[in-house]
Formats: sequence, C-alpha cells, structure tokens
Amino acid sequence: MINSCKKQLINKDQLKSKLLKTTQALTWTALTIFGFIGLSACSSKIATVSDTKYIPEFQQTYFSKGVDEISPDKLSLYVDYSKCISLGQNSPFFQALVPSWTDATRKYYSIKGNRIEQHQPDSTFVLLRNIEETNYADLKTAAERMANENNESVLLTDGEYFQPSIAKGNINNPYMAGALKSWLKKGHDIYILSEPYTEPYNGQTFNKKRFYILFTDCRLKGNIYERIMQTINLKQFPQVELFHLSADHPQLLSKNAQTTEPNQQLNAKVSSNENGYEVQDWEIDWENGIEPLIVNAVNPNTGQPLPDGEAFISGWKLDRESFGGYRITGVSAKVYNINQEYSDFYYAKDAKQKPEAKIDPVECEYFVKVDPKEFNEHGKIDLHFDTQNYNPDPVLNGSPFNYFKIDICVSKVEPLFEKYKHIFTFDSIDIPGNKNVSVAASVEQCLTDPDIKAMISSCPIYTIYVKTNER
Repeated sequence: MINSCKKQLINKDQLKSKLLKTTQALTWTALTIFGFIGLSACSSKIATVSDTKYIPEFQQTYFSKGVDEISPDKLSLYVDYSKCISLGQNSPFFQALVPSWTDATRKYYSIKGNRIEQHQPDSTFVLLRNIEETNYADLKTAAERMANENNESVLLTDGEYFQPSIAKGNINNPYMAGALKSWLKKGHDIYILSEPYTEPYNGQTFNKKRFYILFTDCRLKGNIYERIMQTINLKQFPQVELFHLSADHPQLLSKNAQTTEPNQQLNAKVSSNENGYEVQDWEIDWENGIEPLIVNAVNPNTGQPLPDGEAFISGWKLDRESFGGYRITGVSAKVYNINQEYSDFYYAKDAKQKPEAKIDPVECEYFVKVDPKEFNEHGKIDLHFDTQNYNPDPVLNGSPFNYFKIDICVSKVEPLFEKYKHIFTFDSIDIPGNKNVSVAASVEQCLTDPDIKAMISSCPIYTIYVKTNER
C-alpha cells in the first residue's frame, strides 16, 4: 500500500515536471514569435538621413528639365526680307525693338526666297535698315532651323510662306506647326507679338500683320522676351497683341513671389528656389500636432470637425491661361514617398559615389488633395490632407524622419485658342478678298497635336519637398 502511494507521488512529480517543461517551451516559442514580429515591425521602417542638404541636387538629377538645354546669350535673328520689314522703318513699335535685336543678336540670317544667308551680327543695326525686298520667303525652313537650335531665336516676318512651285501661295498651309511642336516638346516657350499694318499692292491696300516670333524659355535669366519687355511698354502700343504659347511650367503667383505659405502650426522652415520647387522642414510631431490640429481640425466656434481639416499649404494662385491655347480648369496633388530614394542619394553623395541614374518613387494616394472650391472660384491652390480617406502609412514609413514630395499638376484643361485666332489672321495678297490663316493654322495644329495635349493635360506646376518627424 505504501509502495503504491509512493509510485503515485513519483508519477505526479514527473507529470508536473513534464507540464512545466511544456509550458516553458510554449513560452519561449511565443516569445520567439512575438520577438520576430516585433523585429519585423521595426525593420519595416526605412532608416532615413538627418537633413535636406542634397534635395537641390536630388531635384536637379531626377526631375529638372528644359531650361538647362538652352545656351544663354546666343540669340539667332531670322529676318524675312519682304515688304513688311522694309515698311517697319516707319513703325514706332518696330523701331522700339531694334535696340534689343542689335544688342542680343549673335547670329543674323536673312531669308531671301529659298536662300537663308548668315551675316555678321555686329552689323545687325545697319542690316535692319537696308532690307532688299524679295518676292517670297522659305519661312518653313527658317522656323525648323530655329526649333532645332539649342539657343534662343527670333523670326521677323509677315507670315506669308511663298513657294515658286505653288500658285497663290499657302494661305491655309500650317507650315510652321512642326517647328512650334518641336520647340514646345522641349519644354520651352514661344511668344508671338502681332502688329497690324497696311501694305499697298497692285493699287490695293491690304490689312496685314507683322509678326515677331520668339523661341525662348521664360525660366532662362535674361531671356529675349524679358529683355524687350524691360525696354518697351506695350501699353504705349495698344494695337500690338501678345500671345504666349507653352506646354509646360504654367505661371504661379504668390503673395511673397517666392514660396507657398505653410500653416503656422507646422512650424515650418522653408527654403525657396527659382526652379519650380521649394523645401519645407516641419518641426511639429504628427500624433500630438499635425493630426489633431490640422488633419482633424475643428471649427473654433462650434467645435465641430472640419470636413477637410485645415489647409496645410496655401498662398499660390495660378495663371489659368498661361498655356495660351488652353485654360486650366483642374489641378491635382500627387504625393511620392522618397524616404529610400533620397537616403540612397544622400549616402552616395556623402561617399562621393555616383547615385542611381533613375528612380521611380511610389505614388501614395489618399494623403493630400487640392481644395477644388478655392481653385474653381479663385484660382487658388490650397492643399489639405485627405481627411475623409486619410491613409498616412505608405508615406510616413521613415525613421527618424520622413521625406516626401508633393507634385501639383494640371489635371484638366479646355480649349482657348479660338479667342486668340484673330491675332494671326490677315488679308491675303495672293487671293484678294480672302484671309491668310496659315500662321493661325500652324498654332492650332500645334495645340491639337496628341503629344502636346498630353503634356498640357498632366503638366507639373510646382513641387514641394517635405521633411517631417517620424510618425
């Protein structure tokens, strides 16, 4: 009996020992699993760098385009040796521009029939005063040469493209469309000044136009358009009309003419830049500052939540007609997580190594949006967090800081050229009683080109780089 009890006690002790070992094993397994999960959670954060010092180079390397392709101070002047230029000697507006051409021209070309001849640029003033009229001009070739150059150029012409093999000229031939497209596809600008004048021919008087066509880029410092606007006042020449043609970099207006205006609660440090972007460093935390005060802001009078929170960036107004041929009717904000891309670039620069040639940052939806009401009614670009669909996790996965890029882009346009078409239309000398619409047709065909329309319809307007604390 006693031996039987001893055996039972021994069996109980063995059972307890096994149970204890099993419990310990399960505990260690659980700790291992949760520890692994914890490590995985930590490793999902991207280790980021401490400052924004390489953002300008980052922007230049991956996202800048256009203006750097133009060589400054190398203007080519193409002059149509027709009656319109010889009659320009009697035009106060033409004469007001002569000093600008004389000072800026580095290559002077005369267009005489099918010959385009180069002359000494230091004789520009004398050449413009001694125009030998020629019956027709190969304006198509001249415009194509302008578009293929990597510098600014100007064409002075009446827009009449004549070919000896074609009777009655080219009154509806869009001969310049290809050149206009080529220049715009490079991201540049075209300015056209249209000056009406009368021209006698075979006993009749015709209402013609003298065109000053500028192939340039408004972002180029000291560009030819900027220079002539500094020397003349268009208000003194009310008969002259101006048309700006572009498929890129629509014009923004701000109160301080340099940067946007961040919400004061962000405690943001802003670095401005003249090349279409800025850098902001937000010093406030997300959980204790940005999210309760801006994302989920309330009406101070009622205490009720604001549907879209408070705007976190404002201060910009958009020139909605800065493309010339289209009116901008909608804009959007695209956000890209650049935690990994910028950190990799930073480390490469610090190590004096070559960074990646190309990057493809991930676009993150449901984080930022443009206030449509403010834009539609006032042309203002106010940025809000997408409070009703707020999803910050794909953007804010950096530690100890987050870096993201906001691109404000055109999202919708409507045709506008019809209201400017008259600027380019004039009496046909070849077919009296008809209008020459060749220049108008050239601009119109350029604007309806699928590639140009695609550029305009999704064109970047401005970029904001943001550095924030870890969330």
